Amino acid sequence: MPQLKTSADLRVHNQTRLLRAVHDADEPLTRASAARALGFGRNTAAALVGELEAAGLLHEAPAGASGRGRPTTLLLAHPHGPVAFGADIREDSWTLAQIELGGRLTELETGEHDRTPRVFDDILRATRRHATDRLASLGIAIAGPIHDRRRLHISHLGWDEVDLDEQIGGDWPPTVVDNDARLAGLAEARRGALRGTGTALHFHIDFDIGGTLLLGGDAQRGAHNIAGEFGHMPLTDSGHRCMCGAQGCWSLDVGTNALVRRSGREPGYGAGRELAREILARAEAGETEAGRAVDDNAIALGRGLGALANALDPEAITLSGLGLELIRLRRGLIEHACAEGLMKFRRARPPRILAGTVGEIGPLRGAAEIAFDVALNAEWLRARL
Repeated sequence: MPQLKTSADLRVHNQTRLLRAVHDADEPLTRASAARALGFGRNTAAALVGELEAAGLLHEAPAGASGRGRPTTLLLAHPHGPVAFGADIREDSWTLAQIELGGRLTELETGEHDRTPRVFDDILRATRRHATDRLASLGIAIAGPIHDRRRLHISHLGWDEVDLDEQIGGDWPPTVVDNDARLAGLAEARRGALRGTGTALHFHIDFDIGGTLLLGGDAQRGAHNIAGEFGHMPLTDSGHRCMCGAQGCWSLDVGTNALVRRSGREPGYGAGRELAREILARAEAGETEAGRAVDDNAIALGRGLGALANALDPEAITLSGLGLELIRLRRGLIEHACAEGLMKFRRARPPRILAGTVGEIGPLRGAAEIAFDVALNAEWLRARL
């Protein structure tokens, strides 16, 4: 708990806690349920709700008739309250969305890009087209490591030491950029299958595989903000040289490019995604060659998960992106390969391997969530009350 010097500090602290509880809840809270969860008295809760509604930050509305007695009211996003934008940059496209208190996500715009850092200009222009004075912040998910939060590397696009200060520039809106796999894991912890899990791993599989370790719902960053590059560990003895410069990376055996390569075709970013969908469909239809390619991908995924489970001891592991299709089609192979890689004493209680429930929008939702965190900060709130 932060140091609170005055009664005003305590009030803003409690207002922030209340907004966070409303935002994080599975379903809309009532004033009474919020008070119980936060340990507030009835009068304190009423005062806090009234102050936040007067400030245009929260709205209390009837829940609808449910029988006799006084109608229940719900704590909801104020129609003029703060919003944040989230953007997800894929290798050849981008999406911009808006999030409001309570987590409702609304897609605003999509576009294609030329695979250069000029995509940041596209996103900032789209942000200005849709922005109002309600906008608190912008979060961007990107498929690459970000060193010390400001230097971006995406080897397969030829981006090396891209200076995010130069690309984003300006001081409005406040903007944060983070790795897509880390944000997908954060989305699962806040809104999906990992909610309430103490120690977990999440892996987002697209052209290759990236992941994050989550402790108590927080995605771990490491000393230089680049923790979670699990795809660049030699977990499966690949004989190929990775574009990152390392030999034998796990990501060479897991993901869209590995699937395309194993089917005897040339992998490639963008087109590779469509080829992978074709291979998955043929495998599901029973075609032998395509089935082998999917089998190899699933086995390599499971082997790596087993190795990481030995090291990090997660309660659960979730998958998103291509991982959703792999676990749907080859759950047994993934779990068997994982178990084979586990230390013997771990096999009686292996980590649960789950399909993520946030889905393909995990990176986008995660980006919007970290952007909206700005509006759930006591300093931001104090300036607006």
